[in-house]
Amino acid sequence: MILTILLIGIALVASSAFINWKLLARRTPEGMHDLEKEHVRLQQDMKQIQKQIGELEAELESEKSEKNKLAGSNRQMYAEVVGLKEDAKGLQRERDALKKRVAEFEAADTRREKESEARLGQLTKAEETLKEERQRVIRQDEETRKKREEERDRIWAEHEMSVIARLTELCKQPQYAFSSFSNTNLPDGFDGSLKPDFMIEFLDQYVIFDAKVSKAKSLQTYINDTVKSTVQKVKKNAKIYSQIFLVVPTEAAAELKSHYYPLDGYTLFVVSPESLPVILACYKRIAQYDRIEELDPQQRENIVNVIAELDFHVNVRNAADVILATMGTNMLQKVQKLQPDLAMEVAAKKQEMKLPNLNTSELKKLAGSVAAQVEAIRDLATPKATVKQQHLELASAVITQTLP
Repeated sequence: MILTILLIGIALVASSAFINWKLLARRTPEGMHDLEKEHVRLQQDMKQIQKQIGELEAELESEKSEKNKLAGSNRQMYAEVVGLKEDAKGLQRERDALKKRVAEFEAADTRREKESEARLGQLTKAEETLKEERQRVIRQDEETRKKREEERDRIWAEHEMSVIARLTELCKQPQYAFSSFSNTNLPDGFDGSLKPDFMIEFLDQYVIFDAKVSKAKSLQTYINDTVKSTVQKVKKNAKIYSQIFLVVPTEAAAELKSHYYPLDGYTLFVVSPESLPVILACYKRIAQYDRIEELDPQQRENIVNVIAELDFHVNVRNAADVILATMGTNMLQKVQKLQPDLAMEVAAKKQEMKLPNLNTSELKKLAGSVAAQVEAIRDLATPKATVKQQHLELASAVITQTLP
């Protein structure tokens, strides 16, 4: 716009100089007239141009004002743009920080998901392991129960033969010397309805020793039924003595609540094999008299006392076995309630243990001699020192010299 106004100004100055030159060149009347007309026209044009210049100047001023206004607006906008750029940078930093936090959250979530999957896998594995362990324990308990039943059956099976063999051997010994009978060689007058395992002849009667063999779950129920059925059978034979002995393994005797069963004039005793020599000794002592009623009161009292002591001893021994077996069972139940790891270690240790090796000859020697038993008990009460006599004498001499 400014360039245009300068060009117009230059054109006006050039036109004015040209008119003056024409006026000087044409001084004739016609030339003057034409020049005047031209001058007038040019002046009008100049006025018009000056008017336009004024308008242009006004417009220029307006444009300058607008430009200044726009410049101010531009500065403001620039400031705003700078501010917006700073805000954008701040937002970008915040966005980057948020993106970083989101990435961390996603990584943590992924990690937690993997940990959850791992824990779930561990839990599943633990459940499977627990299930397998339960199955193993069930199988082990079943195997233990089966072995216990097999061992019980073995003990019971061997028990019957060992009791008959033991009684046969005892009856042959001089201190007893009883006439004995088994279920394969019964005395005259016995039919097939009553076939006891073993009998001894006692004062024209027969004392029954019946080695019981049981596979019942409850030995007490089996004994109760056996007592009733045995009494029903022996009632038919007057030769049977009123005292009957049911012989059971020592381990089984602890299961019974009672070892003394009187019924219909008969008395049945549940005894262990260890008591057989004592029982035979008592009957031998009584049998040495032809007629029991011929005994004097003191002898009769002595016999009664021996029998009472024997009965008391057997019952006390059996009661002690029951109590100790109950205590042992309670202890075993506590062991089974231990932590699985400890229980497994205990079971492993137990597998390494061996049963005590009972000296059969020593056991036979003690069982056959009361004097040997008394001597063994005396040795337990007053054990002998393992120190040699010469060492004892040397120690005694040193002590004597040391003491004032």
